[in-house]
Amino acid sequence: MLVSTERLYYEAESTGFRPEILEKVIYLIHLLSRFSEDPFLKDRFVLKGGTALNLFCFNYPRLSVDIDINYIGSADREIMLQEKSQIESAIENIVLDEKMIPQRKPSEHAGGKWVIRYPSAVQGQGVIEIDLNYLDRVPLWAIVYIGT
Repeated sequence: MLVSTERLYYEAESTGFRPEILEKVIYLIHLLSRFSEDPFLKDRFVLKGGTALNLFCFNYPRLSVDIDINYIGSADREIMLQEKSQIESAIENIVLDEKMIPQRKPSEHAGGKWVIRYPSAVQGQGVIEIDLNYLDRVPLWAIVYIGT
């Protein structure tokens, strides 16, 4: 997926957001869409935090540039540990399929931080961070599915 420079500058002009931030959000939403379409991943994670609220719930003029997700596949720790490598493999395969470069930084976050590099039409290379949390496995409220 490559975003054209023309589209980015057009959207930046009409929205007031910087082109590199818009581009990052376009890639972020595309990755989330791919994750939610994956047969193994789709029922095993939820998006949380500022990105979830700003992009999908509120019309708040602030763009977040990272992805915070919680594993919710099972409250059982043993099952989570069994599924963890499959989840990370699925994420890596999707990222590679999109011609992006994944780098795991497991020591920087509870569960794992990913730094995803993508070809940027604005600045050569862009970066998206994904924080994948395996600790908060039980949602407090019902999960709401919202398409990208």
